[in-house]
Amino acid sequence: MSAFSVFALVLLVGVTVFAFSNPTIVALRFLMWQTQVSLSLAVMGGAVLGGLLVFVSGLVGQQRLRTRVRDLQARLHEAEARTTGSGGSPTPP
Repeated sequence: MSAFSVFALVLLVGVTVFAFSNPTIVALRFLMWQTQVSLSLAVMGGAVLGGLLVFVSGLVGQQRLRTRVRDLQARLHEAEARTTGSGGSPTPP
């Protein structure tokens, strides 16, 4: 198990203990929207939403990197084809 996984697990346990130690009802307001929920549900919901946002943004970043790598690999193959296709041996960099 990686150090990041251990850290995330400890953080999750801490947030869960905090959330269930505070069952008080609180009012949540967002623009014109308002609701009454328990503090534990609000904390857990915020943690889950934050985790999902980080996960999705990480996926978007990975996809951009994959696209960039594919483009660079294509350029490299084109350059290699031009170098070896010129009739001589490739020149060292």
